[in-house]
Formats: sequence, structure tokens, C-alpha cells
Amino acid sequence: RRQQTASAQCARISQLPVDGLVVYDLQDESTRTDAKRPFPFLKAIDPFDYAFNYLADLHLHKVVYRSVAAQTRESLSAWLSKLAEKDASTVLVGAPSTDLQVNLNLGEAYKLRSELVPQVPLGGVTIAERHMEQGKEEERVSRKMGAGCTFFITQAVYSVTASKNLLSSLYYSSQTTGQKLPPILLTLSPCGSQKTLEFLAWLGVSVPQWLHNELTHAGNILERSVDLAVANFQELFDFANEKGIALGCNVESVSLNKAEIDASVELVHRIAKVLK
Repeated sequence: RRQQTASAQCARISQLPVDGLVVYDLQDESTRTDAKRPFPFLKAIDPFDYAFNYLADLHLHKVVYRSVAAQTRESLSAWLSKLAEKDASTVLVGAPSTDLQVNLNLGEAYKLRSELVPQVPLGGVTIAERHMEQGKEEERVSRKMGAGCTFFITQAVYSVTASKNLLSSLYYSSQTTGQKLPPILLTLSPCGSQKTLEFLAWLGVSVPQWLHNELTHAGNILERSVDLAVANFQELFDFANEKGIALGCNVESVSLNKAEIDASVELVHRIAKVLK
């Protein structure tokens, strides 16, 4: 059944106007919050296995996430070496919370990749909500760039203001330091139900009150969420373009619901028109 699903995905994704495919390493993030998870966590197979075995017929550049907290130096070294053979990129991520005991922290994982496979492009995660709450996200991005990150992917974006604040801080910090900003991929994710909206909040995604109201009271929440995602991206793209920031897009679905997955495909086509 996995192979049947993967074959269907290959057929669908190969028809999309995309440059590459992001394959996540799903984690149980229950230690990050005391709130109940709206959907149960399902353990997934290794993203490398899925990207290069199940999706072997999909000839796109693949960006493979890897959670490093449970890894050892030996296991991550072996994984990175396999990835290097596939001419792929990676995004290494740390523990979902500071309460979790780890074998390998993110800094150690970055250093290991630089020593072992510096030719593998390394991406980092940047979070507008974290910048909104704690500030200094531009400093985190700068440190990650110093550790070898050459592109960044955000978590799902619903708040234009939070994302503009982040982009603005990154831009003016780069003007001060002279450190050229790498490409940033804004993640967009459709929302087709109240439960998906609750899940996005559980994941830490900031949904402004006005947008929450628009979705909650929409006749068709899924259609409205796609329209708003496109409008938000257009505004952020124009803002970034004025400042010479290379802004791209990563489209995902956080739901297994078929209608929401279909909506993510529609969203890809509409964002491609913005990016031309």
C-alpha cells in the first residue's frame, strides 16, 4: 500500500510546477506543550527511505529533513554519507523542547555535516512566531549561516505581520553585518476544518484573530484558506522583492484529508503564478 501511495504521489507531483520536494522527518512534539494533540501521532518510516526508495521515480531535487536528537555521531554520519551519494540537500532539526534528553544537539550535527559532507547543501529552520515572542531570530539565522546553512525554510505562515517583522529584521541585520541573506522558503499550508485549525495552533503556528474569524465563519473554509494564503504570500513576496530578498515557497498539507491535500496542489499552481 505504501508503494501504491508513493506511485500516485510520483504521478501527481511530477506534473506540478515545482523545483524540488521537501520530505519531512516527523517527530512526536508532545514534550513541547501541555496541550492535547488534536490528531494522534503516527510514527513514520525514515524520510531517506521514502524519498529515495518509494519516490525513486520522482526525478526532482529532494530536501530531506532529519531530526538529530536521537542520533549518535555514528548513525548520523552514516545517514549523511548516504545522502551525499544522492546529490540531495538536508535540513537538520533539533529536539522539539529543551526538556527532551538528546544524544546529539543541533550544533554538533551541523559541525559533523561540515566535517564529513560539506558538499551537501544544508538548510535551517526559521520561525516568525519565535521572533515575535523572543526576538533575535536574525541572530539565530546568522549563527546557522556561520554553521553552514545556505537556505532557510519557515514553519507554516499565517501571520503576515509576524513574517514581515522577521524579514525586516533579517534584512536590516544583513545590512549592518554585510552577511548576504540566503534564499528563504515560506511554508504555506491549507486549512480545511476547525480541527486542522486547532492542529496548526498546537504546532505553534500564529493565526491572527481576524484570519481565524475569516476561516471559522467562511462558507467554505478550505477555499477561503487557499485564497488567504495566496494573498498573504503575494504581500510578503512584494515586500521581500523590494529589499532584494530571494523568497520562495514550500507548500505542504498538515492533514491526511484528501480535500486538503488537493487544496495544497491548487495552492502550488497559484503560487507558481505569483513567482512566475
